[in-house]
Amino acid sequence: MRKILAILLAIFILNSVSAVIIKAPAVSLTDMGYVGVPINIQINVSKGTGHVFMDTLPLTELDMQGSARIAAKVAGEITGKDMNKYNVYITVRSDVPVVGGPSAGGTMTIGIICDLMNWSLNKHVMMTGMINPDGSIGPVGGILEKIEAAKKANCTIMLIPKGQRYINVDGNKVDAVAFGKKLGVKVIEVGSIYDAIPYFTGKKIVMKQYPENPAIEEKYKEIMKHLCDKILKIANEKYNYLSNALNTPYIGYEYQKMLLSELSSSKALLDKANDEYLKNDYYSATCSAFNALIKLETIEHTLNYLTGDEDVKTFLNRVQLDINHDKEIVYSKNVTTSNFEEVLAGRIRIAEAEKLLDNAWKSYYLGNYENAIKYGSFAKLRGESAVWWVSLKENNTGKEINNSTLKPLAQQYLDNAETISTYVETVFPNLPTDELENDLEAAKKAYKEGDYLLTIAESIDTCVKAEIPLVMFGDIDYSKKYARNKINLAESLGITPISALGYYEYANTLNDTISKVMYYKYSSYYAQMDIDVMRCLNKTNCSGISEIAVENSGSEEQTTVSCEGNSNGNFTTTVLSAVIGGIVGFAGGYFSRKVKS
Repeated sequence: MRKILAILLAIFILNSVSAVIIKAPAVSLTDMGYVGVPINIQINVSKGTGHVFMDTLPLTELDMQGSARIAAKVAGEITGKDMNKYNVYITVRSDVPVVGGPSAGGTMTIGIICDLMNWSLNKHVMMTGMINPDGSIGPVGGILEKIEAAKKANCTIMLIPKGQRYINVDGNKVDAVAFGKKLGVKVIEVGSIYDAIPYFTGKKIVMKQYPENPAIEEKYKEIMKHLCDKILKIANEKYNYLSNALNTPYIGYEYQKMLLSELSSSKALLDKANDEYLKNDYYSATCSAFNALIKLETIEHTLNYLTGDEDVKTFLNRVQLDINHDKEIVYSKNVTTSNFEEVLAGRIRIAEAEKLLDNAWKSYYLGNYENAIKYGSFAKLRGESAVWWVSLKENNTGKEINNSTLKPLAQQYLDNAETISTYVETVFPNLPTDELENDLEAAKKAYKEGDYLLTIAESIDTCVKAEIPLVMFGDIDYSKKYARNKINLAESLGITPISALGYYEYANTLNDTISKVMYYKYSSYYAQMDIDVMRCLNKTNCSGISEIAVENSGSEEQTTVSCEGNSNGNFTTTVLSAVIGGIVGFAGGYFSRKVKS
């Protein structure tokens, strides 16, 4: 027993000496109102199994714990380290209770990076900002109070999230830069961790730039053109048929007017698809044509219902049979290194078709036949599109993928989805999360059923939807650049990242900011999925592929100052006491359980 305690204590002391101690600004509620206070964060990273441990005193809210997990994930990606092989220990200490919030996420990320890379810290720099899963810095509150906290901590540089220079105080705009200047603190906006690192370390980490692969880009264009030609042909033929069919029966003025309006909308979408096709934006053209086809399919079956040629229940039963047949085709395809993207796209669409059909039946039993027809028409086409996707490559020459090989990767993606969704729910407690929870449950269901490809896709869907509130006011250029570089990296491995390129192309055609960011997110996630799958299947081909490069920063104000692990005696003593107590408790509990068993 004594030997075990001695060993554990020795390990902790060694870790404390090499720990990173970084200061962060926080806000405390006092009798005089909100005030800025500095807090101490000690970070230890050691070999482990991917756990993140947090010890806070006074206790903080769950959003800081969620921030810690995201911080570890981002730090691993930025440094190129596999965080499943490390444990991260974060100890937070403050002299006063602080208001909860995720604003220390960026700071914790910096601290973890420095411990992983064995870099010293400039103790005269402080930072506030929420950490987002892509490494961007999100907005926080209490900017002015936190600048005051930086002053109290003798910091001369304060980093704040990009776009938060001007603060609204009682209806007046306050310039945070001018506010900091009066206190002797230089306030600088940063958009990402990449922007912040040089100020703390004198080092600059940049995403290694990979060039586009023209051959792969051309291959992608050929694949998408083939699919687009197919859908445009079907949609145009259906439009011509319905243009005539709608003029024949009398179904009542209001219904006639409604269906003709929908027909006009479908024509506008087809015209848009043709314009996009001429610009070689084949994925965007495919999306426009497919949306037109959904409208046309709905018009056709609504017309059949109104003329008495088809009752709704018969229609939905037929759709059910069609989807079952489509599912058999999709799941009969062997998954290989050359077609897993297409098979995954097919499985995603089958899962969506089944969800849409469920909604159709619910509408039917509620007596809402028009909605039942809309959902049923969409479900029918979504099932058919699944078959289109898995049939894109006729020559499947890749190496077959054993499903069990993807299980660890699926678990990793599922864990990531749970972490991000929980984080968002704590940061935005009033945000409707029903759809998010449904996506996460779908991912868990796929995992239990052993469909690991679908698990990955459903997890990605959860992550993207969860991240939108975090980045909706962020830097679109950062999201675009991040996605493009992930695509280029995938192409450098010989992958044709169809989904990633498609989402990237589609995002470029959109004007709505939130939608653009969302599809750039999908793009980067699917490119990363391609990279992860290839690394999982054949590590030798992917070894030596680095996503980062480290450069020295030339700025004098970014010169680093060594940060001693025991620079704060009282802080270290407090931590030491807490951990010794934890070790004793752990050891005592362990031996107690051994006796009981």
